[in-house]
Amino acid sequence: MKEGEDIGNQNCIDIRYVRDNKNQVGAVCVALKKDFGKKGSERKVDIIFMLGDNGAFSVRSVTELMNILWKWEVSFDDRKRVFDFVAERLRVLAAEEAPMER
Repeated sequence: MKEGEDIGNQNCIDIRYVRDNKNQVGAVCVALKKDFGKKGSERKVDIIFMLGDNGAFSVRSVTELMNILWKWEVSFDDRKRVFDFVAERLRVLAAEEAPMER
């Protein structure tokens, strides 16, 4: 995501991390999920850290995501960029969920 870029429909952002002393590329994604088994089919947010080579982590909070990215040696600037992306994406999703005022 570049500064000033509209992320309205963008669900993922690329990141670089270190694994086994090698630079890797992955992504952090934010999307709505629907809990079908719950009363009223409550919609919640999924935050996922996808590894470039394989696998993914689903995280419960932005704080947990920041800690995982730190452990995977994502740079401070990239962690800030991811935080800004996730915060904006959550804001966009919340606006989509809010009932329209008339």
